[in-house]
Amino acid sequence: MEAAHIVVAGAGGNTGSHLLPHIARSPLVTRLTLIDPDSYETANLAVQNIDAADLGLPKVVAQAARLARIRPGLAIAPIQSRVEDVPRGLLRCDLFISCLDSRAARQNLSEIAWRLGVPLIDCGVLGGQNLARITTWTPAPDSPCLECAWDPADYALLDQEYLCGAERQTALPTGASSALGALAGSLVALELARFLCGETLPPARQAIFDAEHHVVQTTRERRNSECRFDHAIWHIDPWPASPSTTTLAQALRELGALRLEGHRFVSELVCPGCGRRENLGLRLNRPQARCANCDRRMASAGFGAFDHLDSTLAAPFLHLTLDQLAILAGDIVSGHRGHRQIVEAA
Repeated sequence: MEAAHIVVAGAGGNTGSHLLPHIARSPLVTRLTLIDPDSYETANLAVQNIDAADLGLPKVVAQAARLARIRPGLAIAPIQSRVEDVPRGLLRCDLFISCLDSRAARQNLSEIAWRLGVPLIDCGVLGGQNLARITTWTPAPDSPCLECAWDPADYALLDQEYLCGAERQTALPTGASSALGALAGSLVALELARFLCGETLPPARQAIFDAEHHVVQTTRERRNSECRFDHAIWHIDPWPASPSTTTLAQALRELGALRLEGHRFVSELVCPGCGRRENLGLRLNRPQARCANCDRRMASAGFGAFDHLDSTLAAPFLHLTLDQLAILAGDIVSGHRGHRQIVEAA
């Protein structure tokens, strides 16, 4: 591989901040997209690869500046956002690397990787047990995915995670040291080097390094025929539709229906804390709105949420443009007539 585009989600965290300099020093990586919604705080100094000058900065901005000093010619795109809110067309790349510590975010990235047919390296740390983990996934119709190993209890944890995180955007701390994060980052960097040299990532292989006892355990997952995820890889056609001028009516004529996987169209939001309601007309809940009174994450209200739009559901809103619905250039929209990536800038 002579010129690779790598996307790193959770780029500013414990594992991500230690991994990024290794990536920047690889001459085979020519494009690097960094995704992280957070900014650096004083507590991050103890475990993340930053210094005091980075405090208060968005993590992706601080890391992009650091990497530019390491390798000035590297094309770096910092995106301060949750990975699920980034238009998927901007995420089309050669390899995903997940440094996410949220189960829901990891599920979202796994789904995105599969839809785009892009291999994924996922890593994590467990501070209380001094464990570093690296898992590789290769999308294919018969290959196992992240969710193949999940049971109902795992999906129930997604709901618990959402409730626990309702007050804030970030996941709970992992309790891992800087050294453990650096170990996980180094393991990913070594796997990345093999990938860049042409090796295919083994599907669903997980390696766990026990830093306490210096033991490595390697396992492989199997494809679960009852997995809730459909494992479909999309064929995506370009669609030169400017979000600022293309109306919902035009989009429905093109696609028959309109869907943005991972998002819902909402007409009203309600705050689960103070009960404040907000009438939106109709738009994607992206990014997830927060209450103006108590800053809690707001939820869709009752029947005012749709996972897709058709001519019946959308009848009062056909005049709205795509950007008024919060659909952006680079988004991949789906309908009865396939999948289209919006390729013309708004």
